[in-house]
Amino acid sequence: MNALYSLYDALVSIDVPADKARAVVDAMERDMTALLATKSDIAMLRQDLDGSRVAAKSDIAMLRQDLESSRAASKSDIEMLRRDLEGSRAASKSDIEMLRQDLEGSRAAAKSDIEMLRQDLEGSRAAAKSDIAMLRQDLEGSRAAAKSDIAMVLQQMDGSRAAAKSDFALLRQDLESTRSLFSKELELLRSSILVRLGSMMVVSLGILFAALKLT
Repeated sequence: MNALYSLYDALVSIDVPADKARAVVDAMERDMTALLATKSDIAMLRQDLDGSRVAAKSDIAMLRQDLESSRAASKSDIEMLRRDLEGSRAASKSDIEMLRQDLEGSRAAAKSDIEMLRQDLEGSRAAAKSDIAMLRQDLEGSRAAAKSDIAMVLQQMDGSRAAAKSDFALLRQDLESTRSLFSKELELLRSSILVRLGSMMVVSLGILFAALKLT
């Protein structure tokens, strides 16, 4: 307050009107009471700061305890996870080994099946060759018989041209029917051979694809 009185006296001494000097002093007083802190305000602020520090220390101590417990729990969980991973790795190795053994068995079985299929194909080829050889022999016999019949017909033609013509026509018909039957039998034989070979190839391809899928 002494400072305010001194300010008032100084303003009046420099010819400032008294009312204006009083207004300045009143404004300064209002500002000092509204904006400036007193000793009691500072003491209360210190007490609040000290309480906040104590509370902060307590919170930090509790937080440290929580962190320590969390670390211990994390270590235990990590150890359990490591054990589980080790068990999973051992089980995976065992499963992989069993799978390898199954694959080896499947490969061996596939090789055996392929070898049996090859043997069956060889047997089918040999049977087909035998059937073709027999068919050739039958053709040769038919040709020889046909030649003999033609010779007899030529001899008989000297005696009777009309009978020879009739017999020759009948012979032609017989030859045509024989050729037709022979062609049908040959076609049936070819079809059966192709069907056998096709079925064997389909079975072999199926086994090969199954073996490739397994590998």
